[in-house]
Amino acid sequence: MNSAPKAKTSIEIFKALFFLSLTVWASACASRNLRPHFQNQGEVLRRQWTYSIEPLSSKLVNGGMEYVSPTIFDNTLVFGSERYGLVSLYSNILREKWKVQIQNGVVSPIEIQNNRAYFTGGDGLVYCLALDTGKTVWTYSLRNPVSSKPTVSGNDLLITTSDDAILSLEAATGKWQLHYRRRNTSGPVIHGASRPLIVGDDIWVGFADGALVSLARTDGNVGWEKQLNNNKRFSNVNAEFVMKDDVVYVPAYDGALYALNSKNGNAIWVRDGLGGSKKVTLADNTLFAPGSNGELHALDLKTGKDLWKFELDTGIPSDVVVFEKHVIVASSSEYIYALDRDTGKMVYRYQVGYGSGFSGGMAVDPARNWVYVLSRGGNLMSFSYQPNGR
Repeated sequence: MNSAPKAKTSIEIFKALFFLSLTVWASACASRNLRPHFQNQGEVLRRQWTYSIEPLSSKLVNGGMEYVSPTIFDNTLVFGSERYGLVSLYSNILREKWKVQIQNGVVSPIEIQNNRAYFTGGDGLVYCLALDTGKTVWTYSLRNPVSSKPTVSGNDLLITTSDDAILSLEAATGKWQLHYRRRNTSGPVIHGASRPLIVGDDIWVGFADGALVSLARTDGNVGWEKQLNNNKRFSNVNAEFVMKDDVVYVPAYDGALYALNSKNGNAIWVRDGLGGSKKVTLADNTLFAPGSNGELHALDLKTGKDLWKFELDTGIPSDVVVFEKHVIVASSSEYIYALDRDTGKMVYRYQVGYGSGFSGGMAVDPARNWVYVLSRGGNLMSFSYQPNGR
């Protein structure tokens, strides 16, 4: 890898990318109802409590775009907000354990390892916090907001910046170890950056120019790279990758969904038009792919062939949650849905309000069958899952 990085101040660049992504998102989110005569088949999701740190403000336009997913840790729910910072909540009694205010809030999903929370703030810092107290263990200055989820493996913390660099820090101390920087793309890009994935002795990471790169974990040297850009509107490879049984599933934003051999990166199957910025979800022999075209596809895991597809009324699908009978998917605009897992048929739809929606993922408490999701307005919503609709 290169010598220690010279961090650049790029708050303005990040904001420009944010508003561009907001424009793209808004173009897909004009309110509509594709199924005006639909009636819920029982109350599969029952709205429970809503938790707000503070009243809505004018800090973020159109109610904001909260990208952070809540995370369950022991008996608490940990979540971040661009409006405030990080919060640890006893969800059973709706009581705060602690909360930490951070300038410009939390902008990345949270990685939890070894009783530590790792994330990045809008102030350009990487944070390591102790989960029992909320106290800061260390910070590392990037001078650059980062929206990708960190990866912790052993004592290595890996993170991809919004200006196409991947950093390796000591997870225990925050000390810089290695970095790899890619030439910035000159074309339009969207919000987000790829989460590094450990594949054997290598690191797989996607970049804004459409490249998927494999780096040696020991020294950061490039093993190989593949171009996944189909030369459409946006070239980003910024979704989180998922690996199972030596196959890595990689969505490219407006290109394709790739199933790649983890040994050499060669394609096992490719599905054009199913790219996106959200990770796929695997359950048994089925892959659930949220697409940037506003559709959720269920695919055969081994062949990539369609089992069913569902078109959202409006917006872009979130990460999905899979239960025994149903698939839960939230939209970036207005709705959260419960679909029949086998057929994709909508059995329940809940409207959270015009101008609202969900940009991040969901957390599930399997002991209670509760689902938690952070709205664009910064409100943490909870739903109990009722498999029989009662």
